[in-house]
Amino acid sequence: MNRRPFLRQTLDIRLSQRLALTPSLLQKIELLQLNKLELQEMLNQELVENPILEEILETEVPSEMTLDGAAVEENGAGENSSKDSDKDSFDEIDFRYFFDEYLDTGYKNREVENSEKPSFETFLTQAPSLEDHLNWQLGLSDTRAPIDEIARQIIGNLNEDGYLYMGLEEICQVTRCTMEEAAEALKVVQFMDPVGVGARDLRECLSLQLENLDLEESLAFKIVQEHLPLLEGHKLKEIAARTDSTFDDVVQAVECIKHLIPKPGLKYNNQKTNYVEPEVTIAKIDDEFVVLLNDEGMPQLRLNANYKKLLKTKGVSGDTKSFLREKFRSAVDLLRSVNQRKQTIYKVCVCIVNRQKDFLENGFSQLHPMLIKDVANELGVHSSTISRVVTNKYVDTPQGVIELRKFFTMGLEKPDGEGLSIVQVKLKIKELLENENKNKPYSDNQLGQLLRRDNIFINRRTVAKYREQMQIPGSRERKVGYLF
Repeated sequence: MNRRPFLRQTLDIRLSQRLALTPSLLQKIELLQLNKLELQEMLNQELVENPILEEILETEVPSEMTLDGAAVEENGAGENSSKDSDKDSFDEIDFRYFFDEYLDTGYKNREVENSEKPSFETFLTQAPSLEDHLNWQLGLSDTRAPIDEIARQIIGNLNEDGYLYMGLEEICQVTRCTMEEAAEALKVVQFMDPVGVGARDLRECLSLQLENLDLEESLAFKIVQEHLPLLEGHKLKEIAARTDSTFDDVVQAVECIKHLIPKPGLKYNNQKTNYVEPEVTIAKIDDEFVVLLNDEGMPQLRLNANYKKLLKTKGVSGDTKSFLREKFRSAVDLLRSVNQRKQTIYKVCVCIVNRQKDFLENGFSQLHPMLIKDVANELGVHSSTISRVVTNKYVDTPQGVIELRKFFTMGLEKPDGEGLSIVQVKLKIKELLENENKNKPYSDNQLGQLLRRDNIFINRRTVAKYREQMQIPGSRERKVGYLF
């Protein structure tokens, strides 16, 4: 006979460790991965939501805020905790620090008076689209009414490259015009800037540009009109035979064609602009590189003293005091997190300066290998912290505005033990390609052999990978005379 297992409840004590992400820690992590513009937006939002926070204006005279922290502890508990002598985290807040030292207007440490500057938003404009640009030109022309309407219909049916893929028969059906009127309107559009717009294929686009250069009788025009498939196949010798021209003449004509624009409408494509603002400036002062935090435009926050006084005011309801205490905690945590974020970014940048002085002096050719884990070990923090610091943040250096992550690169070790960054290897490959014979460009295998002469040992596949990352075409496409 099967017996059922005996089930019972027990109570025991176990000792274990686990990582608990408190709201304060989560906020520190969130702030650390924000860039300056995102942090500025976040602080402005906190100003709206938390009445305890207030912004220090540039024109404001520093006030005497020698508030007694003990008074806050004595009166902060209010009516809610009159019967409870236990203290909480609110009682441990050093308000003297937040009201006086950290949040004083002198914290900005201005050496010179900042004159009033217009916001960068005042200078932002939206670039005109291809359709706007063409309609503007059409409005300045004296085209008669029916042709003007047809031309606007053609302009509205151009793709982003500037080509008209809608046939004239369809234009006639939509606008109820004759084929002659549609052809006349198309000529009006093709006469506009950019040259080549309104073409129906690549041959017509290139021909329009050559006509604009008065090259209708040139060999280049003849090649575009009659031998474009051969040119796309890079069959220059066959083109020379069919046109009764020398190979050098064909190469010269192809060079002229290569300077034409196959997609004339591309420069008017409106693309989203990403605005960046450096978090840090690395400047050379008295032969030493110094790290300067960029606080310009960042709201300088402090706690509102009036609400602190309200906590000590008799007659204020318990719910109001509880609300104020909670907002005080939130405000103090935010200010601590912002300060810690600033200190962490500063320490990372100091570490970068100490390791990359050659780059700051001479540019990317002297960028040394540097890993995130190396900086993390030096600063005694986790690698994820450094990763959050360098993500989507920029620094203004003597070599230009650079993303912090660009300083971190893998490296190769030469036989002599010297470290070489991947950036230096790519620059070496680019240098070799710039000095190659354009009639006989190097293959990836040949590039690898040339790099070995400089004690850089990488295989052909690695050379090809680095070349593609630099968006450099292969040897066939780099050969003189290759179209586009």
